[in-house]
Amino acid sequence: MMKGFIIAAAVIAAVFLVCCGKKDKSHESDRVKKTYIQISQEEAMQMIGQDDGHIIVDVRRQDEFDTGHIPGAVCIPNESICDTQLKLLPDKDQIILVYCRSGNRSKQASQKLADMGYTHVYEFGGIIDWTGEIVTDEVSHQPAQLSFESFDGGGYSYSISLKDDQLVSYIEKHIYSDSDHDIQTGSAYNVVFTFTGLRPGETDMTVTAVSPIIPQESYSYRVKVNEDLTVEILQSDSASNDVTNTEITQ
Repeated sequence: MMKGFIIAAAVIAAVFLVCCGKKDKSHESDRVKKTYIQISQEEAMQMIGQDDGHIIVDVRRQDEFDTGHIPGAVCIPNESICDTQLKLLPDKDQIILVYCRSGNRSKQASQKLADMGYTHVYEFGGIIDWTGEIVTDEVSHQPAQLSFESFDGGGYSYSISLKDDQLVSYIEKHIYSDSDHDIQTGSAYNVVFTFTGLRPGETDMTVTAVSPIIPQESYSYRVKVNEDLTVEILQSDSASNDVTNTEITQ
């Protein structure tokens, strides 16, 4: 009786170990799938020369990309790659060749892409070591700006509130119409906000205008940051119809 019990217990333990082993191997297999392949730049050159539907991804900033990049590459900054599928990379089984300046950001970006389920990610270092052709884009992106009118001695001061303040950064500058405004009372000037994209997405923005002598105003906008981090600012449907002192440039 006891002997039979021991044999049964041994069989159950053996089955348990086999199942656990299979589970561990399954988990290990999942981990293997979620990685990228590091290749040499010579191998990358050979792959670039093949007609296999591959895409070359430069994960530097747009301004770095504009100074020179590998022909045919698209710019997807590393900081813009999060955990959602990218519009420029709709096919997760496409061959993706990734590089940056020195090879650091390209490794980070490649791992993030692999974690998102992209199955054929190849990382090949930095453009500083690239011996192949490099091209420069002639197109430059104009910064998006909002401009408001004001004046010294009671004119509006403006403040910005973003629903998602991680999408864009901005700077404020006052531009006077007269160079000798320092000694004048009531000098007119423009309040100019210049926006820089930080990561792709859209958010709502409110601009509040406050004055000691004029009733407070608020204006609503929709801010869109594209994949290349260019910024678009659109006046919201809910914005006041009386916004006549606003100029949007982009």
